[in-house]
Amino acid sequence: MPRKKNDIEPPIASPSDNNAPAKSIHNEAKESSDEQLITTAHPQKPKQQRKKRKKKRKLSPIDKLKKVLKWLLFCFLILIFALLFGLFELWQKGWLPTPEELPKYKERLLIMFHGYYTSTLPQGDVIGIDISHYQGDIDWEELSFYVDRRGNLHRSSGKKRKARDVDFVIAKATQGANIKDSYYNDYKAGARQRNILFGAYHFYSAGVSATIQADNFIHTAGLQNGDIVPVLDVEPYKNQLPKQDSVYHWLQIIEKYYGVTPIIYTNEKCYLDYFAPQSRFRHYPFWIARYGGKEPSRHHIMWQCAENGKVAGITGPVDINVFRGTFEDLKHKHTIK
Repeated sequence: MPRKKNDIEPPIASPSDNNAPAKSIHNEAKESSDEQLITTAHPQKPKQQRKKRKKKRKLSPIDKLKKVLKWLLFCFLILIFALLFGLFELWQKGWLPTPEELPKYKERLLIMFHGYYTSTLPQGDVIGIDISHYQGDIDWEELSFYVDRRGNLHRSSGKKRKARDVDFVIAKATQGANIKDSYYNDYKAGARQRNILFGAYHFYSAGVSATIQADNFIHTAGLQNGDIVPVLDVEPYKNQLPKQDSVYHWLQIIEKYYGVTPIIYTNEKCYLDYFAPQSRFRHYPFWIARYGGKEPSRHHIMWQCAENGKVAGITGPVDINVFRGTFEDLKHKHTIK
């Protein structure tokens, strides 16, 4: 049949054209499987489920200040708690000062921070000092009190200052069983050269035989007629006091050896709690330490009024003592004969 011009011949399919659609389907299947693998390995969350990172808000200066103040308040409370706990522990162990001892602690603090020494001479007819190796070398030629019109003490002479003699000196001789003060012999020689009334004391140690301690004092002190009677220093040492029987035994040994009644040195609290309740100590003369300008109202013949006095000839602080009575009373009643 003859063909017309408008007739379009259908394309003839070649063998290669028959495979084209199958290849395309295969590729699509492969790509689909690959996408499934990618999706399985790296699942993507919907946008509404994604967690957005929170941006840190910048603190304002006021917020920063509040934060700092909170930390400071916390540290302050911890410090206060630690301080109260420490004070409670000290109170339990008896290491806090009593009201009578507060003036002494006040003077020590003033010395530590201001180099303060007792600046006035106490009122009294007979005033002396007690010394030990803590005072070091002493210029005995210069040893005296220099007092101005207001009663203030000075270590050197000057305008409108009067020199006042040191009436007596009591030096530490021994302590415990075998301790001997390294400056004792120099002090004894210096005082006698200046013709100053001289005495010696023994610092009593707890837990050591009274007989051994008495022998240590007798063989070291070398006291003679005209010297002040022996003095026994009894006070807490390392938060411990000796037994009263032991102290009394030492006093008896010394009293028998020298033929005089020894003097007992102690602080006011120790006198009230340790000595006063026992009648066997009542006939002994007492030398009581009390600082702050107020004299003890208890039974005593001598008052240690300061431990930080100024004395010419001594570079550091020194104890100042007032005898209750005249110089003749001291020589007549409380010296070796």
